[in-house]
Amino acid sequence: MKSITIIGNLGANAVRKTASDGREFMTFNVAVSAGDSAVWFNCIGKVRDKLLQYLVKGQCVCVVGDLQARTYNGNLDLSISIDRIELCGKAPETTESEQTAQINEPI
Repeated sequence: MKSITIIGNLGANAVRKTASDGREFMTFNVAVSAGDSAVWFNCIGKVRDKLLQYLVKGQCVCVVGDLQARTYNGNLDLSISIDRIELCGKAPETTESEQTAQINEPI
């Protein structure tokens, strides 16, 4: 098992999805600063309803989980299976209706 801890900002609002077997999960991308650029991680884990509303674009988060790395179309794809997630600081200013509309986008 390759465990990793990252701290970065969400690139977009977290999305709730349903797998083909009916299990629900959430997914979001986190950008971690690496000098003048960023390294992106795709984070996937069980739905945390109380937290989901705060996982909005720009929110700083700390994610701990199992790291998977693979090459896809010649690009490195870094994914984290979430074990633990924490908010770091205040969420960016958005209205409640904007958050609801963005989090509940169709899949």
